[in-house]
Amino acid sequence: AHLTSIKLESTLQSSAMGAKGSTHASDGKVFTLEKLAQFDGTTMPSYIAILGKVYDVSESSNFQAGGGYGDLWAGCDCTYALATLSLDKEDANRLDWEMSQFSEQQVKALAAWKSYFDQKYEVVGVLAEYEGRNIELPEIATAAQVQLPGISGGDGIAAGKTPPVKVRPCAPVVGEAPRVERL
Repeated sequence: AHLTSIKLESTLQSSAMGAKGSTHASDGKVFTLEKLAQFDGTTMPSYIAILGKVYDVSESSNFQAGGGYGDLWAGCDCTYALATLSLDKEDANRLDWEMSQFSEQQVKALAAWKSYFDQKYEVVGVLAEYEGRNIELPEIATAAQVQLPGISGGDGIAAGKTPPVKVRPCAPVVGEAPRVERL
C-alpha cells in the first residue's frame, strides 16, 4: 500500500472547525509532549494525542485524574498503545515506531480508534513531534469498515481484555460505538 507523508502544517491549514466530529484544531495550537503532559486532568483539562492530533477528552469519565485511562493516558500521546492495545504505562508517549511496523490488525485498530476520537472529541491542536512523520493510515485500514476490539461500553474505551485473535466487524449502528463479533 502506498503511504503518503502528512505534514503538520497541512493539518493546521485544513478545515478549522474544532468541534466534536472535526478532524482539525480550531486555533491551530501546537503542543509538544512536554506541554501536553500538563493536560493530565489534575489542574488542566484532560487531553490525549493520537496520530499527531490532540483531543480534549475532559468530558469522559474514563479520562478523569486519579484512575483508569486518565492516569494511563491523559496528557500523553497514546498512538502506539492504542494500535497495540497496550495498557502498559511505558507505551504512552512512545514514538519509536513506524506505521509499517504495525500488523494489519494493529493498523485497523488504530484506524478505528482514530475515527472514534475524531467523531466524539474536539481536536484542540496537533503534536509537534509528529512534524514530517509518515502517519497516513494505509488503504487496508481506511477502505474497510474497521471496528474497535475490546469495547467496554460507556464511551467505548477498551476494557483491557486481550482481543480475540479472529474477529469480524459488525455493521455499524448510527449513534453507537463500533463493535466486533467473535468468531
